[in-house]
Amino acid sequence: MEALARRQLADYDRHEPGTLFTDGTVSMSVEDAYALQNEVARLRQERGELIAGYKIGCISPPVQSQLGLDRPVFGRVYDTELRRSGVVLDSRSFDGLAIEGEFAVRLAEDIPDAGWLRAHPKRAIAAAFAVIELHNYVFRGPTPSARELVANNALHAGAVLPLHETEVHDPVLLLDQRIVVSRNAEVLGTATGRSLPDGPFGSVVWLAEQLSHFGIRLQRGQIVLTGSPLPLYRVAAGDHIAVASSNVGAIVAIVS
Repeated sequence: MEALARRQLADYDRHEPGTLFTDGTVSMSVEDAYALQNEVARLRQERGELIAGYKIGCISPPVQSQLGLDRPVFGRVYDTELRRSGVVLDSRSFDGLAIEGEFAVRLAEDIPDAGWLRAHPKRAIAAAFAVIELHNYVFRGPTPSARELVANNALHAGAVLPLHETEVHDPVLLLDQRIVVSRNAEVLGTATGRSLPDGPFGSVVWLAEQLSHFGIRLQRGQIVLTGSPLPLYRVAAGDHIAVASSNVGAIVAIVS
């Protein structure tokens, strides 16, 4: 597993993630894929990167339909890949750059478990806001699979955050918040927090349950990307991307 993880990380660093899935000879379960993701996380932390939080992927019907998968997954968010609105993204630093617009939350407290989270929703959240999530949108296997998705950190390649994070303590308020994704001033999609199966907060509860299987707890100050209610959209050099929600101004990024 360590050898596979070192190969995965080397591939990622040269912007060619997941080559071990190219020829179809690697056999692993989804559980193996999470073990591989965990080992890559250990290697990234060893070289000084911090886990800034987590992302939830493939949770909404539009994304599951787009990828041909039937289950949510999670991945890590690293501090080295967080940017702020107005950033210029180098398309050469990604493989098949695609974006999603979604809601994120900043945790106010350490989360003991999912039960505590359900009982204390207003204590758990410090801020909520829209983000642009960045992806290496590439599958190298013959068909998209949950194991490849998980092993490649759920396609996550970073996020663009707003300049200011909006203080929100009641996650119910996110249900009717609207999110709008635009490319070159053309609206690509719009949705509300209700488009997620159990709303954005339900995504955080799901994540806490999944992490408990690995002995991991969510921590104060971490960010959770709660999953996109809209599909992934491919972007290319020259594109201007904007994601706006009704409680924060537009988060923008330019692709070069």
